[in-house]
Amino acid sequence: MRRPTAGIVLALLLAFGAAAMLPAQPVVSEKQDIAIFALGYYGWSIPTQALASIDGQIQKVFSDLGRFTIIGVSQRLSSGGLSSFIDIMKQAKQKTFVMPEKYQFGEAFLTEAEFNKLVGAFIVVAPVVTEFNSFYNTKNLQWETSLKTNVTFIDVASGGAVIAIKLVSSTGTDKQNQFKSISSAIDSIPGQLQYEIRSIPQFQINTRILSASGSKVRLQLGANMGIRKGDEYAIIQKATVEGFDDSRETGLIVIADVGQEVSTGEVLYSGMKLGKDTQLREIPHVGTELDLYLHSVGDVFVPGLRATASRGFYGFRPLASIQIPVSLMSSFLLVEIIPVNVLVGGEYAMNLGRLSVAPNASVGLSYYHVTTIGINTDTDFLSHIGAQIGGRVSYLFNRNTRAFVDLGIEYWLAMTNFFGNESYGGAMFGAGVTFKL
Repeated sequence: MRRPTAGIVLALLLAFGAAAMLPAQPVVSEKQDIAIFALGYYGWSIPTQALASIDGQIQKVFSDLGRFTIIGVSQRLSSGGLSSFIDIMKQAKQKTFVMPEKYQFGEAFLTEAEFNKLVGAFIVVAPVVTEFNSFYNTKNLQWETSLKTNVTFIDVASGGAVIAIKLVSSTGTDKQNQFKSISSAIDSIPGQLQYEIRSIPQFQINTRILSASGSKVRLQLGANMGIRKGDEYAIIQKATVEGFDDSRETGLIVIADVGQEVSTGEVLYSGMKLGKDTQLREIPHVGTELDLYLHSVGDVFVPGLRATASRGFYGFRPLASIQIPVSLMSSFLLVEIIPVNVLVGGEYAMNLGRLSVAPNASVGLSYYHVTTIGINTDTDFLSHIGAQIGGRVSYLFNRNTRAFVDLGIEYWLAMTNFFGNESYGGAMFGAGVTFKL
């Protein structure tokens, strides 16, 4: 056998060395096949109409996320049936496994064809009710419903391993109708479940930069994978040390515009030079930014809480605030009076890297919440109508936290003379901190 020459050996060494020096190729997510069982509820008395509504809501969540190809399964698993199903999934990967003609998982039956369809999916999703309570509250004079659902994600490809178990809790109320309270509880499922799914690492979107120009980047994937305006992506600096992954997050991009297969992002900050094939990874957020602040309006101190919608919005974003003018709080004898301001409006955020400027405007109502101590009676009286216009300058310290300063004008017009009620307002200024949820 002819021995390789020194030149051939050198060429091979150079080739291997060049391959080792090549940067790691970026990962780009593709749609995953999932099979979703109908909601399991054994042991709980849930109206049939409500079950159909919950099934529809859960299916819609996965459909709206855009990153899945969905297989629907009509059977419902109980908690015990789910355990049996996972065990069978693990056995199905063994060579000695003998496939029966029919499977029984608790109260649910699956034929061989139905089971094979599930085995063909990458992920199986099984939602099971762990708590359901709907009753008329005689104290609050309303129907109240609470619903807790465990959603189990099973990786079929890896032999039935459980990826995650997510608990979704929801509540609903209605003054007159029990089913409307149940529907209210059901309606709050999608927002929670969508975030819980996006928080599972296996389902988070990985993508890459196609082109970069200044603070603007174009990235692969768009509406075809459920990317939305306001979504945020971490810039990943990929590296390995002795064969171990040492990749780390080094910047942040917010999605400004979404096409079918390509999206446009704005770079808020980056610790590396961006170019074609830079790796990006989705940062899951609920889609709300929560502000805690303290304002001074004239001679009135006003602490407040503000929620701003972020996911699905870029530039203009709707907001809602609740404030308590502590300087106007009062009490006498056994009566306590707490003024509350409620505002709705919007802002237009303009990002300048970590710095952002956001003019905003809101209108609202103010009421007095009157409590009689020891008697447990609460009464609300409309007291003011008001408006607020101003601007905010904020600085992004890290991907989840901002500090800000507010300046503007705020005025509240008295609607009654209840307890000497008066109009107030003037220049508004204050500061606070924002947490991305």
